[in-house]
Amino acid sequence: MQILEIRNLFTPGRTKVMGVINVTPDSFSDGGQWYDPDKAIAHALELEAQGADILDIGGESARPGAKAISASEEQDRVLPVIRGYRQQSSHPLPISLDTVNASTAQAGIALGVQIINDVSGGVKDSQMLEVVAQNNAYYICQHMRGNPKTMDNLCDYGGDVTGRVCQGLTKRAHACQEAGVNMRRLILDPGLGFAKTAKQSWELLGNIDRLHHLGYPLLIGASRKRFLDLAIPKICDSQIPAGVQDGALKREAATTAVSALCAAKGIWAVRVHNVAASASAVAAGQLWREVKCC
Repeated sequence: MQILEIRNLFTPGRTKVMGVINVTPDSFSDGGQWYDPDKAIAHALELEAQGADILDIGGESARPGAKAISASEEQDRVLPVIRGYRQQSSHPLPISLDTVNASTAQAGIALGVQIINDVSGGVKDSQMLEVVAQNNAYYICQHMRGNPKTMDNLCDYGGDVTGRVCQGLTKRAHACQEAGVNMRRLILDPGLGFAKTAKQSWELLGNIDRLHHLGYPLLIGASRKRFLDLAIPKICDSQIPAGVQDGALKREAATTAVSALCAAKGIWAVRVHNVAASASAVAAGQLWREVKCC
């Protein structure tokens, strides 16, 4: 299958907002709120109405310490949601499928998925880049070391995390090119929080211009991640709603701020859980950028 071009996906202008739908029972951000397929489909329609540009649907948690699942179990979770959303939406948004498994990517593409979001950058499954190339899919190649169980112990970058991440992404981009991936459809993601400490994740954001100079559209996934705790006053700890995993919701304001800053820098897209908040944030960031450029 040859995936058609997504109109205006890379048109310069406002930073795109990618809305996250975790079809998992153990997501760090929502604790399995969208694990039921019908609820996930309803949430997808809700994110569409809130102004999402892209939907990112995933069936396997990549949080630190998460247990791996089989590709067949992953497909049982995500494929009904992809199918149901496309049937129920009058104007379906482009769908990004968050998976490290080539067979899941292929199954999703058969249902209309156009973008494959691979947190392993093609390392986990040796067939992934071939599937992407054969289908002419858009491909989000993320920087990562190890896997969810080991990555927190793989954060030594010799004092230059930005330089090492740039090197790693460049290496994976070359692998994509060698595999025949359409390089005009390649997107890079520095992998905030994936084998990075909180300080290193902030360092990557602070040096985002160096990542931009790699020459590919950038996706930034900061939403509700632990590294944002460094930006949150301790007084907020007492305001965490009962039952929220790891206090993820207390990071929403910091997430929104990062979205605005990314937009002001001209980043291609932000991957977020709260679409409405980040849609306003990227609009503000774009206005700031336009005034600055005048």
